[in-house]
Amino acid sequence: MSFWEAAGRGLVTATVVNETYFRNGETLTSPVGIRLDNAAETPVTIPEEAVLMSPHPLQTPAPDPLRTTQDAVLTVETVPAHGSLTYSYGDLVVQNFLAHPAWWCSEEFQFTQAEIPYRIGGETLPFALRPILANEHHEGSGSNTQDDFWTYMRSYPTVVVGKEPLWTQIDGTPGKRIHVTIDATNIAVYTFEDTITNDVNVTHGVLEDTVPAGWSVEEGSFSVPPDENVSHDDGSRTLRWNVDLPAALESSSEDPQYPSAYEPLIRSYTLVAPALAAGRVELPRAQSDIDRDGIADAASAPPLVDVFPVGTPHADAGGPYAGREGDTILLTAAGSTDPDRDPLQFRWDFTGNGTFETQWSSSPTAEARYTDDFSGAAVVEVSDGTHVASAAATVTITNRPPEIEHLDAIAQASFRIEIAGEKWHDLSFTVDSDTGVLASLDLVRKPGSPAKQAETTDVLNFSLREHISATLAYTALNDRLNDQLGGDNPAWIVIVFPDGHEQRMFHNFNLRHPSTWTWTVADLVPLVVKAGITFRATLHDAGSDDLFATWDFGDGTTVEQTFWNNGVGADPPQSQGGTAPFDITAIVVHGFCPGGSSTVTLTVRDDDGGATQATFSLSNP
Repeated sequence: MSFWEAAGRGLVTATVVNETYFRNGETLTSPVGIRLDNAAETPVTIPEEAVLMSPHPLQTPAPDPLRTTQDAVLTVETVPAHGSLTYSYGDLVVQNFLAHPAWWCSEEFQFTQAEIPYRIGGETLPFALRPILANEHHEGSGSNTQDDFWTYMRSYPTVVVGKEPLWTQIDGTPGKRIHVTIDATNIAVYTFEDTITNDVNVTHGVLEDTVPAGWSVEEGSFSVPPDENVSHDDGSRTLRWNVDLPAALESSSEDPQYPSAYEPLIRSYTLVAPALAAGRVELPRAQSDIDRDGIADAASAPPLVDVFPVGTPHADAGGPYAGREGDTILLTAAGSTDPDRDPLQFRWDFTGNGTFETQWSSSPTAEARYTDDFSGAAVVEVSDGTHVASAAATVTITNRPPEIEHLDAIAQASFRIEIAGEKWHDLSFTVDSDTGVLASLDLVRKPGSPAKQAETTDVLNFSLREHISATLAYTALNDRLNDQLGGDNPAWIVIVFPDGHEQRMFHNFNLRHPSTWTWTVADLVPLVVKAGITFRATLHDAGSDDLFATWDFGDGTTVEQTFWNNGVGADPPQSQGGTAPFDITAIVVHGFCPGGSSTVTLTVRDDDGGATQATFSLSNP
């Protein structure tokens, strides 16, 4: 199957992807790959150099101008059935930083990012550029295939022509209609270099298409009537438009996020078919003749029309569909028809893998939940009870990065209070947080041994995000009198950690100085961070991705954690199903050496490259 047919059927997609490579002593990751995903049951062949264009600025809905692609040229290659193939940037391939196959950049001044799909409109590489790409070389800056390519585009008009639909199907009844759209774009760049004086604009060039013998154009359907309509002896006709196609201006921006300011030209009309036998019809290529010398300089891919027998339903899978991981997409085949008006039954294969997720139903719609990123096709089968037809629609599901919903640091400790000194004097003790009292104790210094008496709380768990304080209050005057109405009453607050070591704090209550009768330790957090702290994070992925957590404690130590979605092993790429959403609690215990402050950084990645980060700051005296 050709690349063009597969794209028209919704069975192949092209997406920008990140690639990692080693260069000049550094490991780099950047969006220099183009991944073709093939949902067809047969291999898909790129039969000639194909030009991939950015989302069209005039399409509906309008594309996000900050999420665009860098126009590219694919070299001849084959994508395996139900597989994928990644093209790497040609200049890096020639220098052996990345592997073949190679793609070449046809839009010099453009930044891009991963996970953005290309528009596939049937544009092929202009004939004059094909020998340049066939000569792969890199002798250095300014002497390499990519620079040769860009130099040509700065020196000569460079028009690419697309024609859609790339593929469609009709029954053989005469009068069936196909809406044809021709898209011509001058991708040359007008540069301000003094050494280049050529005019790269197209003025009064020609855009042509051919109506096959026996076919006709529906009256009044031309978006712009052709300037010439030439009949030929074989019954075909040539439609010819005179066109001006200005080049884009060279970008002066250091951050060219927006697409190049091309001015695409669109011509459309409705083609009417004669009676046709079942089989396949290849429609003529649209082409350009920018210098009007009678020789085409660029051509579109040839659209394909599959003709099915009269009486067979026409399946329409709708689309294209797009969403994000975890979304439920409403698929609809409501555009399907039957020439005999028979009632239709539908069933859906959400991923084009041959397994139908729904049973036969009279409803043309289905809700498909995609739990992983996906670039492929949804397939619908339509039956009238006798015949079965199928259609596919492109589905593009982008990754949704994981989330850190909550990050906390939990300390564990018990508190012991001790008192010595006068008999019958007592203490009241509380540990407070922002959310309330965590613990309280009362202690009376009774006569007799031991000289130092104590009480201990249970082990407490408290968040280091909260303000934790302790208060010890001395109430001598409320107690029964003894022989001494003055003197010192030493007391201690002791923090006891789970490993047995203690942090002791001392205070002296003096009966004659009421200002000493209330002792508050305003911030306990710095005193507990040197013990083992339990860090707890609630992680969420909207889909079914595996998650990978990296804890960086800011003291030179890190901890890695892996959470498999299925609890066993790695999640295969573009795999649907599994646990979605995927929620997990990541727990790790870490102790800090005394001195300074630390910032704990948690980075969470999913298996599709999405990442998120959160931090937690700790004081550690």
